Amino acid sequence: MEPKTEKFIKITLDNLNFQKVHRYCIKYGIDENEFVNTVMKRFFKENQKKHDTMIKGYKEMSEINLDICNEFEDSEKDSNSHV
Repeated sequence: MEPKTEKFIKITLDNLNFQKVHRYCIKYGIDENEFVNTVMKRFFKENQKKHDTMIKGYKEMSEINLDICNEFEDSEKDSNSHV
């Protein structure tokens, strides 16, 4: 297992969000860094699911579009053979 390393990032929150985070952490006895890390992990996990779903949908649509194009090409060839 890879050793745990920590990196630092500076973020700026508007006053309202800062107060919400600060009060929440005090109320539930959570370290603010732990809170931010937990929220970010959840954000990435949820967005990954959304992106994976979108990619799957686009792949399925591309197959449907290819089928439609092939059908159109066949009908166009048919109509040209009657001219």
